[in-house]
Amino acid sequence: MTETQIWIIAGIILFILEIVTPGFVLANFGVAALAAAAASWLGAGITVQVIVFVVSCLISFVTVRPLLSRTMHKGKTTRTGIDAVIGRVARVTDAIPEPPEAGRVQIDGDSWRAMSVHGSPIEEGARVRVIRIESTTVFVETV
Repeated sequence: MTETQIWIIAGIILFILEIVTPGFVLANFGVAALAAAAASWLGAGITVQVIVFVVSCLISFVTVRPLLSRTMHKGKTTRTGIDAVIGRVARVTDAIPEPPEAGRVQIDGDSWRAMSVHGSPIEEGARVRVIRIESTTVFVETV
């Protein structure tokens, strides 16, 4: 097996492994392996092949990876923690009276202290939407 074939096989394996791993890291090594294969095919020695691999890998990380990351993750944001609760629909488990009193709502099995955003009472069993969170209190409005 020639050096060119080894570089091509390594590049293909790295591209296949990129499919099962996130982050566009292995694809950059795959591009670099194919560049080293081209250098080998043109008759370069092993030292030049390794230099081509390293340089093309660095260039790929600087140019291709940010481009692919922006393209693949465009418009995808994952809200976590408290931000993920805002906008969720909940069920009132203890009636919410007029402020400053509070009731309780259940969101994904968690019980939260709840107050009405508009100051109007909300009966038990009603469906509400979380508008904002202050400390451990969710402010809700009826759906």
